[in-house]
Amino acid sequence: MHLIRRSIFLSLILFGSLFFTFCSKPPAAQSPKPLVVATIFNYYDALRAIAGDDADAVILLTPATSPHEYSPTAKDKATVSRAQLLIRNGLGIDDWARTLATDNPKLVQLVIGESIQAIETKEESLTDQPGHEAHDHGVKNPHIWLDPKNQEKIAEQILQALSEIDPAHKESYANRTAKYIADLEELDGQFLAAAKTFKYKEFVGFHSAYDYLAHRYGLKQVAALQEVGSDGMAPAQINRVIAIIKERHVPVVFSETALNSGQAEAVVSATGVKLGILQPLETYDDLNDTYLSLMRKNLEELKKNMQ
Repeated sequence: MHLIRRSIFLSLILFGSLFFTFCSKPPAAQSPKPLVVATIFNYYDALRAIAGDDADAVILLTPATSPHEYSPTAKDKATVSRAQLLIRNGLGIDDWARTLATDNPKLVQLVIGESIQAIETKEESLTDQPGHEAHDHGVKNPHIWLDPKNQEKIAEQILQALSEIDPAHKESYANRTAKYIADLEELDGQFLAAAKTFKYKEFVGFHSAYDYLAHRYGLKQVAALQEVGSDGMAPAQINRVIAIIKERHVPVVFSETALNSGQAEAVVSATGVKLGILQPLETYDDLNDTYLSLMRKNLEELKKNMQ
């Protein structure tokens, strides 16, 4: 009997020890979400829409800042050092992001501008100016996303990149991409329908951003007020833009919220044309905006000034 009691007592001690060990063991740590980073707003918008809750999306560019003039910070460097994916445009607009990736050998870089056919920009405001290139970015215009059909291609490339770094959520990424592209197709249809009603087809933009938008919808940006990276327009260039507006009966000059509109207002004052606002979508004022919401604002500006 004594042996039986001792055996039972030892069994209870062993069971209690196992129970305590099991209960006190911390739960297995869950794998962290992938950290995915975009340089400029249009890529961030597509990235966050496709990533959903399965990945943490971050934008490097700060509000109301042009990527042409942006200087990355130590915080940006730290963010990219922890990231699994970096999405940038290339073609001169965000080349500052290349140096951020040097400390992260495992980082996947998706450079969209290398895979979408770029078009050349040769606005008349610059071609006759001695010492000026046709476009400050070089021959290729980097603003590929302002054609919604290109933004669809961008979404597909982001889907592929996310699926490769996080295959467990590939299906979720694909479902969200399909929804995003469907919304872009609807937006494209709205632009196509509106463009058919435009009385005017030509406009002046603040800088050489809008060739893709114009090409898609049968329009033409005939001049740019300011070369990217310059401090302003020389008097001869201002006079040339004014002459173009008068010669071609251009109805509107479009400014941008992230850039100084003083020179646009001067040209408008000298010509009597309308002053509108087109957003290039590389910049942003509020992260609650989206590619779709800002492009619809652009559409309303075109309707208001081109019909």
